[in-house]
Amino acid sequence: MDRRTFTAFAVAATTTALLIPAGAMAQTAADFYKGKTVSVFVGVSPGGIYSSFAQLLARHMGKHIPGQPTVIVKHMPGAGGTKAVNFVYNVAPKDGTAVITPNAGIPKKPYLKIGKAKYDPTKMHWVGGWGEAINTVALLKPSPVSTLKEAMEKEVVLGAIGKTSNTFLLPAMMNNLLGTKFKIIPGYRGGSPVRLAIEKREVAGWAGQWLGWKLRKPDWVRDGKLVHLVQLGSRRAPDLPDVPLLTDFAKTEKQRAMFSFVQSGIADRALALPPGVPADRVAAIGDGYQKTLRDPAFLTDAKKSRFNISPVSGAEITKFITDTAALSASTIEEIRAAMGLTK
Repeated sequence: MDRRTFTAFAVAATTTALLIPAGAMAQTAADFYKGKTVSVFVGVSPGGIYSSFAQLLARHMGKHIPGQPTVIVKHMPGAGGTKAVNFVYNVAPKDGTAVITPNAGIPKKPYLKIGKAKYDPTKMHWVGGWGEAINTVALLKPSPVSTLKEAMEKEVVLGAIGKTSNTFLLPAMMNNLLGTKFKIIPGYRGGSPVRLAIEKREVAGWAGQWLGWKLRKPDWVRDGKLVHLVQLGSRRAPDLPDVPLLTDFAKTEKQRAMFSFVQSGIADRALALPPGVPADRVAAIGDGYQKTLRDPAFLTDAKKSRFNISPVSGAEITKFITDTAALSASTIEEIRAAMGLTK
């Protein structure tokens, strides 16, 4: 091929390429995900709420993502869930094949300077959640106390996952602001190990999710073997109408505002992707997640597993995280002091 023929061929090829619609040349989300594996990271050991829900999600979500990838669960316990988020944010692929169901309190940790958080929640892609987490301080009968007021007069031993998890920080805050006498024992590797310790009477109870009891100890719930001293949520759970909210014990308006902040669980059952993932893949995962939460087959399995699904939009979670980031430095320091984080 001489120079003139080659030049004419190149011009023709370029012209033809320019005439092809951009969408036809670009790889779609379906093209990308076909044959791929999406890993759902969980920051606790197998057996707890986050692990159980992730396994349920993995069984159904693949068919709702374009290209129908395989979805698997990867456990990475440590530092109250921070280890897993740090990994997904900084190390895992940023191509849409790594997502995470963050532990409760994860979006608040960088602002409260809890642990070694190496992530910025405002830069993560929050695509939705399956409901608000309700936490309670629950004890197994016969319990050393039966009310939070009694816990202000008598020591109660609680198990906890780690010193940077809600299971430790929430009762620590009650100790500092309300005068409760909780002795908190951290180091358990998830909800199931804590519940086993409670059953063995190594500890009296813990500050964990109400759903965890319904999933793992339904007979205890049915037989009334638990005493709930207080609950944390934006409102009282329908099946815990007589258990007071933490805000009910606020002594001042300032305390009420602080308790309201720590009570919110709107972002505690979310699904998120790290920054840097292409927008079309974020949309594909988000759409697939929301479709899964409304899939009749998924909902049937969720009901069998005693999961109450109440979908939360990504926009709602993103707004909560944006509002959290806007808290004043003085308010943050007061909350940190209440949690014992400034000692």
